[in-house]
Amino acid sequence: MANKEKILIENEKQANYVVAKVMRITFVFFTVLFLLNVIGVFVVDQTVMLISYIAGSILLFLPTILLKFCREKYVFIKFVNIFVAVAIMSLLSATLTYHVVVFYVFPIAVCSLYFSKRLSLFTTILTVFGVTVGQLAAFYFDTVQDKNFVQLYNVIVFSIIPRGILVMAMGSISAMLSKRTAALLMKLFSAEKILKRNHKEMVIGFATLVENKDGSTGGHIKRTSTYVKLLAEELKKRGYFSEILTDEYLDNLYQAAPMHDIGKIAVPDVILQKPGKLTPEEFDIIKQHTVDGGKIIKETFVRMNNHSYLRVAYEVAKYHHEKWNGKGYPKGLKEDKIPLCARIMAIADVFDAVSEKRCYRDAMPLNQCFEIIENGRGQDFDPLLVDIFLSMKDKIVDNYNAL
Repeated sequence: MANKEKILIENEKQANYVVAKVMRITFVFFTVLFLLNVIGVFVVDQTVMLISYIAGSILLFLPTILLKFCREKYVFIKFVNIFVAVAIMSLLSATLTYHVVVFYVFPIAVCSLYFSKRLSLFTTILTVFGVTVGQLAAFYFDTVQDKNFVQLYNVIVFSIIPRGILVMAMGSISAMLSKRTAALLMKLFSAEKILKRNHKEMVIGFATLVENKDGSTGGHIKRTSTYVKLLAEELKKRGYFSEILTDEYLDNLYQAAPMHDIGKIAVPDVILQKPGKLTPEEFDIIKQHTVDGGKIIKETFVRMNNHSYLRVAYEVAKYHHEKWNGKGYPKGLKEDKIPLCARIMAIADVFDAVSEKRCYRDAMPLNQCFEIIENGRGQDFDPLLVDIFLSMKDKIVDNYNAL
């Protein structure tokens, strides 16, 4: 789904909550109006007022009820909210007063939250119809006493037509504002798309530079990123870590995965490409790439003003060599003290490292690679993540063969 669609859908969901809140606030004012009529401040017939209050209260709480039971049907709720706003306007017009002018723009105001030109036009037409029905109902049922509207001609000419014109004017303004907002959003989305593409190209460029320096065959970035994506999506699908694995977090993780070894840019080639076993001193230098990686990411991306991405990228780079039993590096973090993104990255990184040829050894058979991951369960890796990864063996193999 395109970013534009995601943002507009998210706006509709948030707008539904705002409308529900507005309706509840309106109920409070409606209650005050009812109580003032009870004590005689207004002179509306008590029976008419009671019927209006009961019907209005039901309508005003309908958006809140729908959000509780049908919150994902945001398109359906959007239209119900418009109908409720028009119904409230018509009800007040029919039972309380011909002059409730402020409520004639109530549906238009509600509609404006959704940034839709079509919805603005639809709401305008529906509101004009609601004005007409409310005014005619007040006249024929004689619920509102007003000496200026004793004849139908007066109601049509001096009430329905002027109010219809007012509503159409406000609706036109709302439609134009919606169109303008949509145009501005398009420009924003285009700029954001270009920015994200440039960022992604820069990340891949950095990572490829390190990969070539490491003497890799060129696919480590792509493969590890794919394994990270598969594992993270499966965790989300099964309902694990739902408070962490939001759509934003997953997107940040996919973008950050290629950067996990960026710190190796500071490691001498003679060590990275050494065909034999590393000395303890050389291994200490290799381990420093996690610290250097975190530092490089902080210094490089600090001005992006995307703190959630910066944090995930930093944690992936710095902590992907930590172990579940606390014997990893650079901090010796243990179990869930290790950030989730780094625990996911650790499995993907090790699996790819042993499944591909390196300057110091040949590639291992896939069955042996899976055994290494399984043997690291509860020692090197998060046991839950290992179980999920192994349960996806066929999917992992398919992607391995395709890459």
